[in-house]
Amino acid sequence: MALAHAVAQTPPSPNAAPLPNGDQLLQRAIANQAKLAAEQERYECRVSDKITELDSKGKVKRTSTELKEQFYVNGAAVERTLAKDGKNLTPDQTKKEDERVMKETLKNSETKAKKKPDQESPDQRSKVQQMMVAMILANGHRESVDGRSVLLYDIAPNPNFHARSTNERLAQVMQGKISIDETTGEPIDIEMRTTQDFKIAGGVLATIHKGLRIHIHDHPQPDGVWLTDLVEGSGDARAALFLHPWFRFKETAGDCHLYTTTANQVGQAKLVK
Repeated sequence: MALAHAVAQTPPSPNAAPLPNGDQLLQRAIANQAKLAAEQERYECRVSDKITELDSKGKVKRTSTELKEQFYVNGAAVERTLAKDGKNLTPDQTKKEDERVMKETLKNSETKAKKKPDQESPDQRSKVQQMMVAMILANGHRESVDGRSVLLYDIAPNPNFHARSTNERLAQVMQGKISIDETTGEPIDIEMRTTQDFKIAGGVLATIHKGLRIHIHDHPQPDGVWLTDLVEGSGDARAALFLHPWFRFKETAGDCHLYTTTANQVGQAKLVK
């Protein structure tokens, strides 16, 4: 009888527990993305970009790299270039870059002061946030990954969503998969592909062809803040009626550390970190 009672009291396996409501889970993930805008302003990260252009047979035509420092002001990323194609900027280039970063920092600081609470537009949200609001979750299941409960779903366009921004419209021609940390509601991994051609300004500015792949991965920092540490993709696009490149891109972020930033305009502009 004691053994039977012990078995009866054994809690169910996490994988057997009902999945959370998909709509509510997606809204929680979107809310976390909005909250991230304020949290990520406490961090500065080292960012490495690599873009590879290919010919129609998949052979490499050219590769460019860039090393940058990245921080955020009022939700907008500010990037300071340190090196291009493996070469540090010259003193003159560094001076011009510092001046550009200072102007951008001040501009982003002033934007928040002028903006009223009801003036937020879709483009003032992060690109990931814009895409997520235009999608729905389906076919969910739960897995244990490194001791964490992770929810995995297919993601697809929301047929009832009215897109306003370019990223929202792009999301309506994409399908893929997403994994979400169940405890925090934070997106861990998002991978999507376009299912049809996507035209910007009717194709005059650019056309992104079917099959564009985008992969985004987030990772928690020691204080619990989740930051993006990888964005990569590949595809085929035509821009400004002339270019028709096949390309791969990869951006990695690391060496993130906490810091504070203020922008003060007193005489000559100076960035204080």
